[in-house]
Amino acid sequence: MGKPITSGLIKEKISEICDELSSELDIEISEEDVKRLEFQVGLAFNVQVGEKAVVLPNKDLPRWFDAKKSEIDFAHWDAYREMLESKGRAMTIVDANEEVINNILDFSGDPTTPGKWSRKGLVMGNVQSGKTQNYLGLINKAIDSGYRTIILLGGHLNDLRRQTQERVDEGVLGRESRHLAEARAVQPERIGVGLIRDNEIDTGTTTIGDFNKNFADRFGFKLSGSKVVIFTIKKHTGVMERLYDWIRNFHYLDPGQDKKLDGPLLLIDDEADYASINTKHHREEVTRTNEFIRKLLTLFHRNTYVGYTATPFANIFIDPDDASYADEDDIFPSDFMIRIPVPDNYMGQDYFFGQGLSEVQEEGESDSDQNSPTIPIYDHQPVYRLKKDTEVSEVPESLKEAVRAFLLVIAIRSLRGEKYAHNTMLVNISHLKVHQNQLERLLANYHRDVLNALESFAGLGIVEARKSDILKKMEDTFHKVFSVAEEYEDIFSRLVTSAQRVKVWAINQSSRKDDRNLDYSKHSEFGLCAIVIGGHKLSRGLTLEGLSISYFARNSKAYDTLMQMCRWFGYRPNYEDLCRVYLPEESIEWYSFISTAIRELYQELELMARKEARPREFGLKVREHPGAMLITAKNKIGWAESEIRSQDLWGQVQRRFRFRPDPEVNRRNLEFTTSFITRLMEAVEHKTDTKTGAVCFPEVSYSDVIEFITEMDLPEDDLGNGALIKHLKKMEEMNLAATRVVLFNQMSKPLKLKWEAEEKDLTDHNKFDQYKNHYSEGIRNGIELTGRLEISKNSANHWKKRVA
Repeated sequence: MGKPITSGLIKEKISEICDELSSELDIEISEEDVKRLEFQVGLAFNVQVGEKAVVLPNKDLPRWFDAKKSEIDFAHWDAYREMLESKGRAMTIVDANEEVINNILDFSGDPTTPGKWSRKGLVMGNVQSGKTQNYLGLINKAIDSGYRTIILLGGHLNDLRRQTQERVDEGVLGRESRHLAEARAVQPERIGVGLIRDNEIDTGTTTIGDFNKNFADRFGFKLSGSKVVIFTIKKHTGVMERLYDWIRNFHYLDPGQDKKLDGPLLLIDDEADYASINTKHHREEVTRTNEFIRKLLTLFHRNTYVGYTATPFANIFIDPDDASYADEDDIFPSDFMIRIPVPDNYMGQDYFFGQGLSEVQEEGESDSDQNSPTIPIYDHQPVYRLKKDTEVSEVPESLKEAVRAFLLVIAIRSLRGEKYAHNTMLVNISHLKVHQNQLERLLANYHRDVLNALESFAGLGIVEARKSDILKKMEDTFHKVFSVAEEYEDIFSRLVTSAQRVKVWAINQSSRKDDRNLDYSKHSEFGLCAIVIGGHKLSRGLTLEGLSISYFARNSKAYDTLMQMCRWFGYRPNYEDLCRVYLPEESIEWYSFISTAIRELYQELELMARKEARPREFGLKVREHPGAMLITAKNKIGWAESEIRSQDLWGQVQRRFRFRPDPEVNRRNLEFTTSFITRLMEAVEHKTDTKTGAVCFPEVSYSDVIEFITEMDLPEDDLGNGALIKHLKKMEEMNLAATRVVLFNQMSKPLKLKWEAEEKDLTDHNKFDQYKNHYSEGIRNGIELTGRLEISKNSANHWKKRVA
């Protein structure tokens, strides 16, 4: 075995290669280029998966994959894996992905087993976390294993289906499908896996068009032989009905008389929580999309249905005993539920809204609030909740700031060697096309004003540029929003060319397709830089390449809809520190609540898996919001009921991460915190973690802790302070050990033992909004102290290891 691949080894090898290239080619390789290479190579080897996949199977199913995999030639999977490796995907992620795929196949039907069988499962992964990569890998392994017909429901909009088809072309077919739609014979260009091996896979759809009978008849696809055929269709009842009718008529089938195809079918339902659910609740009724999913399955004696979703709330509320419509089971995942593990470089709900809120700063990072990826907005009301006949006549100042931030991101990425990378800014303020089109004109005008200012002052330097009100705000935006190693002077020199590349597009059905097609593949050489304004088209499924700045001033009352709107989730290698999301404060609160609900749902899944429960026994409970939010649309909840359940706070973490928009209240909080910590320093024995500088007070009286909670004037969460104080008093009555108070260190240097509370100017970094009289330091930072106070009774095991 060779050396383990460490960061030191990567640096050593890159240094050797760069020295050789520099000598042989007589070129100078900068230190910046070397560091960028180290980062990119390190990304491919050092990304870790912090958890294993969670699998909840039907134990009664026969398992087959492990016993047969040594006999299978995984030619398609091997080509796909090699393609991912050539793209620089971390092999740890690919390996973890393969383990999930093997589990899915093991609980799906064995395609070589004759007879009649049907399997149904659900795969859960976070928004923008790599579900597409997973099901493309599943398709390849399923083909290797013997599946011959693949139906992929690839989105409910044409753009989504086309995007999915492009990925199928690259990851499964190995050639561009658009040539098949052309009447003249054209040799298709090899792409993706086609550059690695020859693929003899037919496709019944192309990037140009969805399924239609004439196209299928022209190629004469037969689904009864050994040939593999894949259909990537839109989740639309008209398309699904055309495919159903063609398969049935072309192959002379009659499911009612048990005349079905013998070849095995794999049906993959992307975004399985959308439209697929039967929202009719009378036993003899069924919704149309759900009906045609069932109908397509009934055309094959042997079939497997696999749903993929990031928001499984609606799916788990399907009645598992529903046998409506033609005595066929509904698509409840009765055979398996699997959760895809999340890599440590994924930026999702925990990164933006969840439990990682106070743990974002790594060693060497600034302790400034510039590191917060969420920026509250308070001036969005003029364009928020607009009536259809209301004209959008102005751009809020916060949206102008977001546009300036986007131009800065393009310039910074250019300095980092990503001059021709895709860059996207998302603006989602209304579902109405008329408002989107009006805002497009306004933002285009503002972008033109910024560009004119840049072109006028570009050659005059920063000092002269400050005479321009727009460019003075540009510099202020940089210092307010970002904390990066790049100097503003260097960034400013790139701003003109960055702004010149930007297009402002409204993406909706009324958009002119000739110049507003969000097709990144057509801009692969120089990259697409676009501010995209939209609503429904940008709310689910669509991947926005190079997304860095998001301005989101819409709300929905449903958990799943809100989470699916988070197009800013995902992977942002080399520019993670530049990603920002502008959100109304209410949205930040709602997303934080939903993040907790999702985390609890997955914890429930893990618990059921440990108990070896079947999917039908899954404890289907999801935390309800005490206010206006819904778990999912009311018609999807079906037979679910709302119950009040008592909650045990033991071992739970209760956070207070928001502050009042009142400087005087925050000052009083600061003074009381100073007094509280000072008393603890003087009266309670404490220990310091030498590595992090965090301080632990192992024995603090309940009365002191309750007093602190009572006196601190902070916005409460849905639980409130009353329940927390009541729980602490019960613990005291039971004579349980005193509480531990831990002062965590968020700064790059250790805390001094002497408590030093630092009061910042509340208007620092322009966070005081003169129009709305709001003060905000961002969701992570609030008023700046030299530590964070957290009360956790169950931190004993952690601290025994860290400070014993």
